[in-house]
Amino acid sequence: MTAWPADDGRHPSDSTSTWIRTTCVEQAASLCSSSRCPHTLTMMGTAKEFLMAQRATEFGPITINDVSYSADIRLDFPELRDYHVALPIAGCLEGRHRGKPVTATPEQAAVIRPEGETVFTRWHANSRLLAVRLDRASVVETLGRLLGRPDIASVPFDATMDTTTGLARSWARTVRTLNRQVGSQDNVITHPLVAAPLAETVIRGFLLAANHRYQRVLTHQHERPRHHAVRAATETIEASPRSPLTTSMLAAKSHVSVRTLQLSFQRHLGVSPMGYLRMVRLRHAHAELRDADPYHATVTSIAHSWGFSHLGRFADFYASTYGESPSETLRRNGGT
Repeated sequence: MTAWPADDGRHPSDSTSTWIRTTCVEQAASLCSSSRCPHTLTMMGTAKEFLMAQRATEFGPITINDVSYSADIRLDFPELRDYHVALPIAGCLEGRHRGKPVTATPEQAAVIRPEGETVFTRWHANSRLLAVRLDRASVVETLGRLLGRPDIASVPFDATMDTTTGLARSWARTVRTLNRQVGSQDNVITHPLVAAPLAETVIRGFLLAANHRYQRVLTHQHERPRHHAVRAATETIEASPRSPLTTSMLAAKSHVSVRTLQLSFQRHLGVSPMGYLRMVRLRHAHAELRDADPYHATVTSIAHSWGFSHLGRFADFYASTYGESPSETLRRNGGT
């Protein structure tokens, strides 16, 4: 076996490439069990010769592993912690993920989600594969930022991705191009100034290209702000200001994405949807304080009834809007 580790003096954020080539099945199996994604390797058939060749290149939260085996093998992954895409350049892989059959070819990539059993029951001899690892936290956080949904905890991708058409074809071409470039001695993509945004591009591109429940919303999030969406959302807020509304609920009622609704509010009203809801509730609270009997009502009860659980923040919002404290408004009514 021959391995060329990266230079010990490289910058921590540089992409790194490790080259491995071995003709020993035992050494290949040992490398599998000690890799970042531990698994077992089993020879299949009666092949007399064996060769494993791979180059793994890290770009921060992603890794592109260019790997091939000269013989039929089986790979068992007890449990993966990140998202993986099996993108064959040549040949075929057959396997099972989360109890369902999955096949990867140059025309169809296999998408492996974290957790659950993954088995490639037959890696056909002389098949060459780009195994793309995408850090789980980075994928989830990127999607959450793009959609304004910090509550997203996982992304349920479909198990296969057709790489012959549309955005999936473009994404696959991008990954293959990157892989060719890192094989060249003179390239700029291994520099940290380039590697970091490239990794972000790969993750965002994958979120656009692969099938998942958030894909449609994601692909439409950059549509132009719509005035009708603002009108629909404000009408909902004005009609039910006490309701536990969220931006997601308002976007669904307005038939636009969360991002589009946020852009529309900023463009037409200069506030976020939740900022507008707060203003409406503050207006109602002000009216109630102005008309309430100070001997029977309290600032706390009125604030809570309009969804303001933090009295300090409520008082600050109120004072900046009406030029006096809530208690002053309530007391003034008692003096008339």
